[in-house]
Amino acid sequence: MLYSFGNLPACSRFAERIESKGRQIMKTHVLALVAGLLLSMSASAQTYTIDWLQGETISGTPGGGTVKREGTIRNLNNTAKELYFSYDLNGLSLDHTAQLCMNTCWSLYPGPGDDPYIRDGQVLSVGGTLPLYVDLTPHGTEGTSLVQVSLFDKTNTNDKLNFSVTFKIAPSTSVRDASEIGLSVSPLPATESVSVRGDVLPTITTIGLYDASGNIVRSYGVPASTVATLPLSGLASGTYRLIMTSADGSMSASPVVITR
Repeated sequence: MLYSFGNLPACSRFAERIESKGRQIMKTHVLALVAGLLLSMSASAQTYTIDWLQGETISGTPGGGTVKREGTIRNLNNTAKELYFSYDLNGLSLDHTAQLCMNTCWSLYPGPGDDPYIRDGQVLSVGGTLPLYVDLTPHGTEGTSLVQVSLFDKTNTNDKLNFSVTFKIAPSTSVRDASEIGLSVSPLPATESVSVRGDVLPTITTIGLYDASGNIVRSYGVPASTVATLPLSGLASGTYRLIMTSADGSMSASPVVITR
């Protein structure tokens, strides 16, 4: 039997429509794939960072008082953020206590059930910064404590930044007398302030005043000069210890006696 294909132009046009439709479908899939990749890249892009003054491991002594790791959170894009945090203290040594501070300080408690939203969110403005530090008080007890933290943006919980701090608390001779590194603290006793002098002072990253129980009672800013005046107003009479931490993690100390 012979078949007639007398309407070849119509068949050709039908084939062209099928081919055109196929190209459109392929184009749509390609555009969707590209959009998905761009969205994925945008979601994983780093939008804020932490600049740390110390490394991930912080050393201290059982009687040396509170030790801490300090940093600055920086916003890298043009969107303000409301930062919250969650934490894990499964690695916290017995008798050690920890806290995290941005503009506000919160004590951190071991155990399950932490709700990040019971704490106030901290606003990281466009192009702005927030202070950040995690500290640990050993309460006279040796041990190694691990504090793990996850910062996240309230409006996009996938926009998060994880970090950890390891605190190693052990007897050590690394806490030298301040005079051994060329620092002098005067007057002793003092009433309203003490002065710290020395050429190495600009290499100091933290200065803290601790009471006789090893608890920090006051933190001081570190000047870029070779002289720092530290106010003592509002503190009770007694014997304290001024502890200064260098950029390399070594510590030096000096007694401070306040009389009223």
